[in-house]
Amino acid sequence: TDWLNACAFSPDGSLVVTASADRTARVWNAENGTLLLVLEGHTSYVLGCAFSPDGKRIITASVDEKARVFSAETGECQLTIEGEHTRLITCCCFSH
Repeated sequence: TDWLNACAFSPDGSLVVTASADRTARVWNAENGTLLLVLEGHTSYVLGCAFSPDGKRIITASVDEKARVFSAETGECQLTIEGEHTRLITCCCFSH
């Protein structure tokens, strides 16, 4: 792994997601620090990450000008948002 750029707790506090310069986001057990998932697909640094209000999805933001939405349970990429941003995406969030 590389340096961390952001982190966020899941709504219930059981998980932590981290955004890294190694082009991944990682999901950890917040109680014991066990790595649960590696979220892959970005081609450059991941700068932002956030859980959805229900804790079922994770969004990531990257220097590759894309945002990705992943399943917090399986790590599967469910959506890639691209084409509208012509510069790096530095942060992301879900609305409530």
